[in-house]
Amino acid sequence: MRVSDRQGTLRLALIVLLTGLLIATAAPATARPEDPGRIDTGTYTSGALTYTYESFVPDDLPAEPALVVMIHGCKTTAEQQRRANLLDPIARRAGFVVLYVDGSPFHLLQQRCWSGLLTPALESRTSGDAAAIAAMTRLAIERYHVDSDRVFALGMSSGAYETTLLGAYFPDLFAAIGVHSGAAFDHGALGCMGPHLPTVPTEQLAAQALSAEGRYRRVIPVIGFHGDADPAVPYECGRQVIEQWRQTDNLLLAPRGIPPQPTSVLEGVADVPEGHSYTVETWQQHESACPTLQLWTIHGMEHYWSGGSADPDAAEFTDARGPSASRAAWEFFSHIRRTDTGFRCE
Repeated sequence: MRVSDRQGTLRLALIVLLTGLLIATAAPATARPEDPGRIDTGTYTSGALTYTYESFVPDDLPAEPALVVMIHGCKTTAEQQRRANLLDPIARRAGFVVLYVDGSPFHLLQQRCWSGLLTPALESRTSGDAAAIAAMTRLAIERYHVDSDRVFALGMSSGAYETTLLGAYFPDLFAAIGVHSGAAFDHGALGCMGPHLPTVPTEQLAAQALSAEGRYRRVIPVIGFHGDADPAVPYECGRQVIEQWRQTDNLLLAPRGIPPQPTSVLEGVADVPEGHSYTVETWQQHESACPTLQLWTIHGMEHYWSGGSADPDAAEFTDARGPSASRAAWEFFSHIRRTDTGFRCE
C-alpha cells in the first residue's frame, strides 16, 4: 500500500471514530440584533481549498488593537463557536478583534475537524490548515491595523490540537496560545481520543516543538483548560500540553527554567448556580510578573467549553457551570506582548 493510501485510510478511520466522540463547543446561530459591534466575513483560498472566516469588530476599536484567533472544533462552524463561547462581549469591553476561522468544503468530509487532529504530520509552516489559519490571521492584522505583537490563538477540541501546531510553527506570529480540551504539539488523535494511551514521550514532543519553531524560536506562554471528566479527549492529554510547553520553553531558558511544580495553586468554585469547582495551576519564570503557563482543571466537567452560553441551544456543547474560559484566556493574553526571545509582561 502506498503512503498516500495509508494516510487516507487512517484519516477515514479517525473520522469514523470521531463521530459521536469529538463535538466541540457549538450552538445553532440565532439572531441577536442587540449585539454591539459588527461582523465582517471573508474567504481565503489555498490551492484547491477555500476557507471562510468571520471577525467580530467592536464599534469603539483602538488604533492598534489586539487580535484573538478562535479555532472551533469538530462539527462546529465559526459562527456557532462565536455564539457559544461569549468572547464577543469581552472583546467589546476590552477593545480587541476576534477572528473566527472556518474550514473549506473539504472539511465537511472530516466532520469539520481540523487536520491538526487527524493528520498533524501533514501540517507545517507552509502547508495544511496551520498555514491557512496563519494566512487568515495576517489578513486580519492588515485589515484592522492590529498590534502585531499582541496576536493570540485560542482553540477548542480539534481546534486546540491545531492551536498547539500554530504555537510551534508560527512563534513569530502568535504571542501566546490557549488550548481548551486538546493535546500537545503534533500528538494527534492517536492516544488522545477516547481512552488515554500514552504513545509519544513528552520529552520527544517538546523537542519536536522547538525544532518546528526554527529560527523564530522563543518562549511561548500557554494557557490550558480541561475537564477532568472529559470522555473524548483524556484529561491526561490536557496536562501533557502544559508539561510539553514547559519542557520546550526550558530548552531555551536553561539553566534557569520553569520549575516542574507550579509556583501557585488556586482553588475556586464558578460563581454560577451549581458551579463547578476548579483548580488553577500557574507556572512563572524567575523574576517574571506574568504567568508563562497556566492550567485550569474544571472538576466534573466533560467535553465542553467552560463557562459558555447558558442558552438552551448551546447547552449541548457548553457547560455554563464552569468558570469562563473566554474571560480567563483574555486575562492571560492581555498582559503579554511578544518579543524576539519570548514575551514582555505589561
